[in-house]
Amino acid sequence: MLALKVPVIVTTTTEKMWGPLIAELAEVLPGVPGIERTTVNAWDEKRFVDAVKATGRKNLIVTGISTDVCLAFPAIAALADGFQSYAVIDASGGFTQTQVDMGILRMQHAGVIPVCYSNVAVEILADNAAPEAEAVYGALGMPFSSLVFGLKQYFSQR
Repeated sequence: MLALKVPVIVTTTTEKMWGPLIAELAEVLPGVPGIERTTVNAWDEKRFVDAVKATGRKNLIVTGISTDVCLAFPAIAALADGFQSYAVIDASGGFTQTQVDMGILRMQHAGVIPVCYSNVAVEILADNAAPEAEAVYGALGMPFSSLVFGLKQYFSQR
């Protein structure tokens, strides 16, 4: 999302109990400060909501460690505050498949739109000729990305 210039807000829950931000996220989000909170629902943390509102965006792309809690609670609560929430299902998880399924079902009934990490990024990209396209596809980790850009380079030289 950084390649697409999408604002990113990171939050963690009671780091002394649950631990710090996942190392893989910290690695790909250098310089993005985290908001540590004690609330279960990130949307119940005023600093988090203020940070979201400060972006000026009305469409939210939401992820969370657990689909049924960390993702569902703030995605649904943001709807009540007039935001449109897009829940990135494959960037979230769960302790059981039932928890994931019920979280998705609950969000859908509330009006949250379920998406996958790749389709939301490509939809924001919108144009494969955009200068950031190679960075976006590379970051998505799709095996065909190097093939697509190799072919693009090949045909542009002809």
